[in-house]
Amino acid sequence: MKILKPIYGSLFFTVSVIVLFSVSISSCHIERIAILKDIPDTTTLKYVPLSSFSSPVVKTDDILNIIVQTLDVQANSILNQGNLPVNSGAVSGTSGTQSSVTGYLVGKNGSISMPYIGYIHVKGLTTEQIRDTVSSKMSFYFKDPVVNVRFANFKVTVLGEVKNPSTFLVPNEKPTIIDALGLAGDITIYGKRDNVMLIRDGEGRKEISRLNLDSSKTISSPYFYLRPNDVVYVEASASKVESTDAYRNKNITLIAAGLSFLTLLTARILFK
Repeated sequence: MKILKPIYGSLFFTVSVIVLFSVSISSCHIERIAILKDIPDTTTLKYVPLSSFSSPVVKTDDILNIIVQTLDVQANSILNQGNLPVNSGAVSGTSGTQSSVTGYLVGKNGSISMPYIGYIHVKGLTTEQIRDTVSSKMSFYFKDPVVNVRFANFKVTVLGEVKNPSTFLVPNEKPTIIDALGLAGDITIYGKRDNVMLIRDGEGRKEISRLNLDSSKTISSPYFYLRPNDVVYVEASASKVESTDAYRNKNITLIAAGLSFLTLLTARILFK
């Protein structure tokens, strides 16, 4: 029995080392996770030039909501009946509910068809240009028509290390990448703020850009303002991968510690 005492001591020492090791690897390094880190934490104002903004142009399969108001109430119902409901494939804000939109679907030929004035070519035009065109054509039939045109399917997709990854319907035509991340509930503590990927539909190609949200220079980037169907992807940081491995290793070490304890307990019972 005296020979077994050193064995008990050795087993106890092994169990203690395993438990302490599992606790130590579960710790993580904490750092500042704010965006635009180069702006000092003082009351001094820092002015950063904004990126030049250009209105997005209409593309094939876009949905345009066009409202025409005239003095003729009966004509108004006819003029606006072309705004048919369409599933947007996006959620509205942070509600998480699927949104449907109403509008004119831009055909493969780049045109839409409206009551009274027929077909209008809209591909490659901004909403302001389409508004002026529709207003000019409607003036032939109605006095001083009021025309409003907007994208009904202006949506952006935010994926990766954000709180609520999804495709979001944006209510205006001038959203920024910060607005999109706000809709997605912000980047998690494991997201790489200094290397956010932006994927954009070009003319027959994909444009891929990287944005550093730690730097205020991002505000001056031509990709700061988003376009319809942009995709924002936030990669996981190295700490996320390490924490995942650490969590897995922690479970393994705890299981090993448990088995060691059971071995020690069994040995005490058998050799008592």
